[in-house]
Amino acid sequence: MASDATFVFGIGAAKAGTTWLAQALRAHPQAVLPPFKETHYFDSLEQGTSLWAMDQMIAVRQGVRADISAAKTKKVKARLTARVREMDRWLGLVGSQIENDGRYQALMRRRAGADTVRLCADITPAYALLSEDCFRRMAAMNGGDTRFVMVLRDPIDRLWSNISMTAARRAKKGRDLGSVTDEMLAGISNASNRAEMQRSDYAATLTRLEAAVPEEKRLVLFFEDLFDASTLARLALFLGLSEPLIGPTEPANKGSSRPIDATAHQVLLEATKPQYDCVMSRFDAVPPRWTDNMKGPVQ
Repeated sequence: MASDATFVFGIGAAKAGTTWLAQALRAHPQAVLPPFKETHYFDSLEQGTSLWAMDQMIAVRQGVRADISAAKTKKVKARLTARVREMDRWLGLVGSQIENDGRYQALMRRRAGADTVRLCADITPAYALLSEDCFRRMAAMNGGDTRFVMVLRDPIDRLWSNISMTAARRAKKGRDLGSVTDEMLAGISNASNRAEMQRSDYAATLTRLEAAVPEEKRLVLFFEDLFDASTLARLALFLGLSEPLIGPTEPANKGSSRPIDATAHQVLLEATKPQYDCVMSRFDAVPPRWTDNMKGPVQ
């Protein structure tokens, strides 16, 4: 077993590139990931959301079970069956609702048997909401051989993409698209949409992460630069990969291309201005998209 494989934790927010990151790492010969893109081990324990997390995982498992039924070769069926068995191990861990870091680490390393494996990654965006103490506990895992990658997307773009996706989903169930969008914007404006505001709070996450994790163990990337060769090279170096990191050529789960109007843009700008201020104060430069979006709607 490759006991020297680094643990990598990927955090962020919905519509901010974590699915793309997971796909890129899953395709890399020196990286292994759990059978689920998001394990929710830490957040389900800290926030008491184990049952919700299991529902998400079971839905993915059901999809793989359906693929087994449709498999046309014994080889494909065997591969998918093995994946389901691995999923069941993770479901047992999360479903127990008991902190068992030893079991978590063992599951992370299960597929790290090859000498070529250099990292085991858990890409779960919800980890951005974890406490400072939990970040510190994660950083100490694996003998301290851990890394954290956080992806930041322009706050307005991320929020509008998530709002558009959610509104479109609800519209398919009979709701009026415009009404749902207005309702969600109102929740952002009056801060009643607590969950969305927490996910958008880059400042709070960065503060906790910086307090708990040494600088050399954390890397913050910008979504807008994520697909550049230089960013991929920087990420591969940080993760200790000797082979290039090559991911999909565009974001996964690409959201709606609905243009944002001036009113919606102003609502989101007022709500996210502290995040712009925080990020711009921490980094020497931000992508042009960020500065442009602070001036007005950018198409």
